[in-house]
Amino acid sequence: MFMAQEIYAALGLLGLCVGLATLILSAKVIKPKEGAGELSASQSAWFLWVAGVAELIASLYFALGNSTVNAATFGGYGLFWMALGTMVRWKGDSRVLGPISIGYAVFSLGLAIVFATVSLTLFLVVLMLFLIFLALIPAAWGKESQNLLLVLYVLCLIFALIAVLGLIFASVPELSGIAPAFLWPPIL
Repeated sequence: MFMAQEIYAALGLLGLCVGLATLILSAKVIKPKEGAGELSASQSAWFLWVAGVAELIASLYFALGNSTVNAATFGGYGLFWMALGTMVRWKGDSRVLGPISIGYAVFSLGLAIVFATVSLTLFLVVLMLFLIFLALIPAAWGKESQNLLLVLYVLCLIFALIAVLGLIFASVPELSGIAPAFLWPPIL
């Protein structure tokens, strides 16, 4: 028997991973195979929407289970991915990321404090998101640092994948003893 809470949390974090991987691929750091072409705006938008939908499904599960913090976490970030996907698809003005990033940085900072009481791994994921949103604030003036953002995307993706593995192991009773190797103890 699987534990649904961990599965839905893993689904939400996988949505985050899809969104981060899309941003990494869009930065053209990873060169596509010859003849494969690059990630188009439509493809990027689709992947960002899929990431948002995965997080909204996780948010709905947690909202129905009265887990307000988890519902707000996945819902808030899910809406961000969907808005970003919409902006990418219709070539919106990226300067709106600056003011939006201020709000999400404050949101992420509060969540980082909460998740520091749950798991160091989850705290690091949210901390990286906080740093990503801080690095996006200069986008309002067209001055964001692509190299810094790329490093933060990769670090956040690594921590999110570690958390996903931990949650998957935690959801299977026979493998739950492996989960602490990936879901490190809380720091607060």
